[in-house]
Amino acid sequence: MLLLNRIGCRMIAVKNSRYTVVRSSLCRYPTFRQFASTSTSYNDVKNTHQRDKLHIGFASLSNTLPFDPPDNNTESKQQLVGDTELDTQATIMLTALRGGVTKFDTPSPPTIESNKVLPPSNANSITCWNANRQSEVQLAKSLDQAWNALLEEDDNEANHVLNDNDDTVVTIASRLGYRSAVVLSDEEVHDAMDNADINDCQEREGKFTGDARVGMLFAGKETTTTQDNEDTSDEEEAQSAVVLVHNLSKEYVLHSLRTSPLVQQYKLNTESSSDASKKKFELISLAHNPETQMAAYLLSNHQLNDGSTLASQAHAYMKQCMTSAFVGHESAVKEGLIDGYGVDSNGLSLPESHDMYFDWRDVLECAVDAYLEVHGDDVKGRSSLRVIRLPGNILETRGLSVANETSSFFGGDGESNSPSEEGLPSFTDDESDPKVIQKQKLRKLRNLLPKNLDVNVTRPLTAYPFGGTGFSPSSTPGLAENGESTLSSTPPLFLNGEKNDDSNSSSTTDGKYIDATHPIRLLDCQIERDDGSLIWTNDHYTLYGLRPAAYQPILNAALSRFDADEILEASRERELTVEEKETLDACKLLRDLIHDLDASLDTMKSFAAYEEYLVKVAVPLMYGSFEELDEESSTLLQLFFKVHGMAVRMVVARWTRDLVLAGHKNVDSAALDDKKEDDNARDVGQEKAIEVIWKRFGFDFNGGYNIPDDVTLQEFALKSLLKDKRGVVVGCSRPEHVLEAFKSADTSGDEKN
Repeated sequence: MLLLNRIGCRMIAVKNSRYTVVRSSLCRYPTFRQFASTSTSYNDVKNTHQRDKLHIGFASLSNTLPFDPPDNNTESKQQLVGDTELDTQATIMLTALRGGVTKFDTPSPPTIESNKVLPPSNANSITCWNANRQSEVQLAKSLDQAWNALLEEDDNEANHVLNDNDDTVVTIASRLGYRSAVVLSDEEVHDAMDNADINDCQEREGKFTGDARVGMLFAGKETTTTQDNEDTSDEEEAQSAVVLVHNLSKEYVLHSLRTSPLVQQYKLNTESSSDASKKKFELISLAHNPETQMAAYLLSNHQLNDGSTLASQAHAYMKQCMTSAFVGHESAVKEGLIDGYGVDSNGLSLPESHDMYFDWRDVLECAVDAYLEVHGDDVKGRSSLRVIRLPGNILETRGLSVANETSSFFGGDGESNSPSEEGLPSFTDDESDPKVIQKQKLRKLRNLLPKNLDVNVTRPLTAYPFGGTGFSPSSTPGLAENGESTLSSTPPLFLNGEKNDDSNSSSTTDGKYIDATHPIRLLDCQIERDDGSLIWTNDHYTLYGLRPAAYQPILNAALSRFDADEILEASRERELTVEEKETLDACKLLRDLIHDLDASLDTMKSFAAYEEYLVKVAVPLMYGSFEELDEESSTLLQLFFKVHGMAVRMVVARWTRDLVLAGHKNVDSAALDDKKEDDNARDVGQEKAIEVIWKRFGFDFNGGYNIPDDVTLQEFALKSLLKDKRGVVVGCSRPEHVLEAFKSADTSGDEKN
């Protein structure tokens, strides 16, 4: 953990120390595996067609290696593959291309906390617009690196896939929706007319129709005057506020695509590099989280109407915005900027009772309306809608049901089948029902719908309470009738989610709670053994138990190191000095902190929340009490935090597995019970307790899953999704993650997983 390098920089020294440190192989810094030229041939494994369902992304929560490299400089991110030095993203793409996977996602818009302190320079330095542009440029650079590296390798199978196969197409998907905007007064707007930095058309709130302000990024700064030592005054310029907005207007979509670096390089650049001409590209643009428009409408208009009327108006407004986006996308396809478009949304997988829910048929209806607006009476073609994406995993099963229903409507097998005859009238139909009217409209205009549609699930290893919105149906945005809404922010930051009943503090981030910022991660991790080798947390639990072997000795040594016995003995004979008193207080504080971390270990549910707690609470507490620490004490303290972090990973992974098992017993434990010898044996009491937790998080309880002890959570989760005909978007931050996805895909067709 990078924060370990910070601990011990400003701590009080315990002088004349007689304390000793337990030495262990864990005392050294961990070694990091360099990704070498590992190749998984496209033709070397069975069920390789399953890999066609994989889409590789780059913003991942599945950090399965134990710790990050000790520094974060550019050189550490470069990796040597053969004789070629590639950045990490290029190495991930190279691994995917070797395995025959050619579908990639541009990293999603950055997550920016509310009220963020503006960094040096200007407001544009934190804008989503610039960050997204940089992501596109980096993606194109990495793809070229990976492609050229592969062509230089002596890998006949991989080169055949890329060069000799006329059907090979590299597909790149990107998302549009969130952007930042500078908030200007009428006077500032006039004054900024000639200011290129602040007058960028992408950074002006209200520049395009459909802007919905959904968060504050920087609150702005007034003009201030500072005084230096020479009695002269320096005036700092005021800086405008920067907000996060959501925009799906056709104007915004078209401007974004016409100026997109990916479009410029792969669609509009007629003088591209020699290697680019050998590649076939498809660019797919996705409308990102259109339900955000619905939430913003509710927040802005919640005083105007009763709940049911307002919800209907918000839904209609969202469809209007989505249709506008699709008009922009259809126009972009007509101009040759992109090859198709789609939607990537949390709202599609929410329950109908949720204010931010909308139906997959809404997407089809908006696509048909957009096609007619762009093409008019030309009804010989079909909509360019290509993709629907929605969250789905083994906990958020509602999304999987919606994905299956959508796939079935289009045949579900990827073949060129016409959409089903949905919408046939029935004598039981209520002709005034909006859903009946919608189905009949789609049936009437079915020839304008695409012949097939890719349905992909996102977040396969990350389960958020209430679909990632942070709102349960009982605490919805703007519709609380009693006026006691828990709303403390605006979408897409989406509150802190619902905490457990025993959580009374909104600042609780010590790892004990699952919420909208600390989701459930369906992951086993790799941790270090005493000999430095790596082992999966599920294997470690089976072989050695729930604690790393070094944990208890290092815990005892740390407590002993800071017991301050010498000072306590001296206090019985004389008055302690000020320095000794400060040292005694500091040692007590540190021992209490270590005791608390150890005592709360078995309650941990989120490693990310635990790290946040260390950074925001534990480390500042130590910084405020210590000035410096002797080398041995500093080393031991770092050892404790390292081994405690490994123990937290184990506890979190085990809690997650128990949650998913929901009372299932593995084969070995079931065999010990004469009355339950089959591998589907259940602990009924555990099942009922877990069902309560599922429902509290907004998951539809389905009885859980029987996961073999020797299979990691991520492998099981991916296999479960890949068994069906939908695609899966897998976030990968290391090349090893791609290989893990390959393993899951290649064995997902096995009869017993």
